[in-house]
Amino acid sequence: MEMMMKGGGCDDAPLLATFFVTQPKSVRRKASSHKAFTNEEYGPPPDAVKATARHILVPTLEDANEVLGKVAGGETTFAGLASQYSTCPSKSRGGSLGSFSPGTMVKEFDEVVFAPDTKVGEIMGPVQTQFGYHLIVVDKRTGESV
Repeated sequence: MEMMMKGGGCDDAPLLATFFVTQPKSVRRKASSHKAFTNEEYGPPPDAVKATARHILVPTLEDANEVLGKVAGGETTFAGLASQYSTCPSKSRGGSLGSFSPGTMVKEFDEVVFAPDTKVGEIMGPVQTQFGYHLIVVDKRTGESV
């Protein structure tokens, strides 16, 4: 004991080797492959917060209001108006931005898309960002809103 305390060391290797050699293989196998927990103890991971949205990006508030007027008048679809008026490359996809997580888009855009009071399928905006004015439609949201 005094030898261990003074830094003389202690070699437990012979003791450990004796333990493993004297134990049946089935005990050693169980001890080495035992899991602290199993996946069954936990539910599936929560859905990640994501949204699928479309938008129409125009340079001015006047342009945004003009497009809103055309939507209200039922002249064409949102996708048709995006193709005709949007300055964003997404116009070739009817304004579709696909699915994205919070923090992917600029702050002002995210605040509208992920707001709990934003209803799926309704046109929101105009929303001003550094890029211009957006009319936004959230098509789907998963997970809990931030």
